[in-house]
Amino acid sequence: MSVDPTTQQAIRGLDFAPSPARSNSQSSDELKQEDDVSDKLEQSGAVSVSSDASGDKDEVVFTEAEDKAVRRKLDLIVMPILFLGFYVFQLERGNISNALTDNFLLNVGITQDQFNTGQSLLYLGIILLEIPSNYCLQLLGPSVWLSFQVFAFGLVATLQALQKGYGGYLASRIMLGVVECGYIPGSLYVISTFYKRNELAARNSVFFLGSGLASATTGLLAYGLLPLGKRYPTLHGWQWMMIVEGCMAIFVSLLFASILPASPTNPSSLLFPKLSLFNARERQILVARVHNDDSAMKDSGKKLGVKKDILGTLGNWRVWPHVLMAICLIGPTGAMGTYTPTLIKGFKFETLQANALSSVAGWISLVVTFAFGYISDKTRIRGPLVIAAIGTFWLFWVAFQQKSLSTDRWLKYGLLIMVQGFNAAYHPLNATWLSLNCATPQQRSVAMAMFVMAANSGALMGSQLLRGDDAPLYRRGFKICVCLVSLGLLVSILQHLQYRLSNQRIQSRTKDEQTDVEADKQAFQKPKLYTI
Repeated sequence: MSVDPTTQQAIRGLDFAPSPARSNSQSSDELKQEDDVSDKLEQSGAVSVSSDASGDKDEVVFTEAEDKAVRRKLDLIVMPILFLGFYVFQLERGNISNALTDNFLLNVGITQDQFNTGQSLLYLGIILLEIPSNYCLQLLGPSVWLSFQVFAFGLVATLQALQKGYGGYLASRIMLGVVECGYIPGSLYVISTFYKRNELAARNSVFFLGSGLASATTGLLAYGLLPLGKRYPTLHGWQWMMIVEGCMAIFVSLLFASILPASPTNPSSLLFPKLSLFNARERQILVARVHNDDSAMKDSGKKLGVKKDILGTLGNWRVWPHVLMAICLIGPTGAMGTYTPTLIKGFKFETLQANALSSVAGWISLVVTFAFGYISDKTRIRGPLVIAAIGTFWLFWVAFQQKSLSTDRWLKYGLLIMVQGFNAAYHPLNATWLSLNCATPQQRSVAMAMFVMAANSGALMGSQLLRGDDAPLYRRGFKICVCLVSLGLLVSILQHLQYRLSNQRIQSRTKDEQTDVEADKQAFQKPKLYTI
């Protein structure tokens, strides 16, 4: 919204820095002048935010244009680095699916079921250490902890090229799980501290696009890197691939330490603590815009409380449907993500061709995931869009399962690609839906850790769905996948209905009754209507 020149001049004349309470001796002329400026600001669309909770008249006043400028700057600084981190995160976790097409099992000396066990250990390491990792995030700060994590999983991913034998394979997978744990909820927490509530769905979707881009390019990278094994036969092609992609993650960790702001109140990076990409005025707006949107963000600097935050969030039953959805839906996604190149190769395609064709699903997923996130933020519709995304995923799963015995390889390939193309759109929407129903940043951090633990629990289960005795048609595995997606769809519908019913009950209470009830609410619950 534009501001007239007179108002702009008035804004520039204000002292935006936090100042002591005004003296009682302040002249009536000064007070009248400030009231006139306030009237102009209100008429022009400017936003004012109290700098403390005491109600003093210390305010940060900014226009919508300034708010948009700061948001654009965040989009150019915070989002790209988190996106890149998720890209290399998924690349290191998922490149083993491409290695399978390059005689990985034979070279390492393991069977398919032993391979599945290693995948389970990867997710088990993440599940067990997810909440401790988030405690470290709160203790050390995102710029320190996330930078360390990206460097650590880049190093482990590089050293995977040296694995040999069943023991070496298991050790490499569990170590990768240990160092990767906490990155996703940590990044979602960072996004929630820098952005307003109505900006979260699109940004969460952009963040998850990092995983989608990895899925879209991992096959293309494999297509280019696997032939290195023939050109430089000292190592197998899959070993060259893991070395190159691991080094990519180490490079991204340096970008993290150089760029990622520590917090809205201290937007400086780990390596350059005295250098900020935001000027003093922008730093004030960074804090004010999120505080104005959600007063609970004023407590974002507080440490996690075991009873109030951790146990309170774990004990809130409304969190668990979101958790159950993640488990049910990530199970089939994890199974297919690991074996998609192998399945395509089983449709009678060549090795390199199968890896290249597998990347198509990732490009579809990029578009679909961003579209759902954009629509969600524009319309502020959460639950119905989650249901729509899961419903579409379910339709393609049913079609693929029904046609999995077809002799038409292009039909099976097309349906498989659509299953994989729609396998992620619901996930960031579900995360945003859960996040918006959290009361404080601390509870949001715990809830996101639970959510990611659930997703990895689903992936752990998914790693055992397609087994050697069910190959190559996987009739049993595909039927289980359809059942899990069906359950996830049912839970999403019930969760939406319970939020609606809860809001109706809240609205039917008198103000006095509502105040009494809110005093006894569980720590996780919000003292206002739920986001449906």
